[in-house]
Amino acid sequence: MATSVYFNNQGATREQFLVEDLIIESIRNHGIDIFYLPMSSHDQIDPLFGDDPVKSYNIAYKLDMYMETFNSFEGQQEFFSKFGLNIDKTARVAVARRTFERFVGSKVRRLPKEGDLIWLPVQQKLMEIRFVEEEKNFFQLGKIQPYMYALSLEAFKYNGELLNTGIEEIDIICNTTTPSVLHIVQDIGSPKSFKAGEAVYQGANYASANASAYVSSFDKTTLELNLRNIKGTFQSNVNIVGTESTAYFRLASYNVLQDNSTVYDDNLKIETEADAILDFTETNPFGEP
Repeated sequence: MATSVYFNNQGATREQFLVEDLIIESIRNHGIDIFYLPMSSHDQIDPLFGDDPVKSYNIAYKLDMYMETFNSFEGQQEFFSKFGLNIDKTARVAVARRTFERFVGSKVRRLPKEGDLIWLPVQQKLMEIRFVEEEKNFFQLGKIQPYMYALSLEAFKYNGELLNTGIEEIDIICNTTTPSVLHIVQDIGSPKSFKAGEAVYQGANYASANASAYVSSFDKTTLELNLRNIKGTFQSNVNIVGTESTAYFRLASYNVLQDNSTVYDDNLKIETEADAILDFTETNPFGEP
């Protein structure tokens, strides 16, 4: 005997809408507010490695999701391996399909995508989507489209990506995590100061710049400018110009070996010690001239 055409069919029935409404209401009552960050800049795909060399996240959508990992983060947590300290925190969340389509929209994403980010405001954690499960409910009542998506998350390993969502607590991760190089500048009468997170450059304009970067921090009193995501080579005695603030200062000096974003940086110290031991002016230090 065939299944009931009144309750179990692949069309949209009132029973299916009821189940979906109950799921949405349950997530809304027992879930948490998160921010969904879709990845952009796919036009810069590297055909050799199949990856985007500079991923950017320019907008954050506020959604309600259910935290399936309710007790604590899963995974191996913090542990030491032969590569140093690893942080392997994982979590699982669920988002209703209709909620995602309503707040994100099909023009941005038809469904959540691996590589996009999730910001958990309560836990203050930025997580990366590693897998999207579309068959979470296994099609109750014959429904073809899923009622919800289950997202497997992993602690985001920041690697120079650009975060410009307009939400300070998310965007500040760039300035506090990315390696930055200290640049000493000269004040030549600029009435304005560089803004944290803005793009700066040397050249006629930003589009044809000889060198460009993003500002991690700037102190107009000490004239210390920390730059991250540097492209090209900055030249001394040439003005550095801000794209948003229109501030301009002349570059006096800098050292690419000095990472000013961490107290554990020792590149400059190692290089200085090595210069005192080895003579790099020799053209053939291991044989006859």
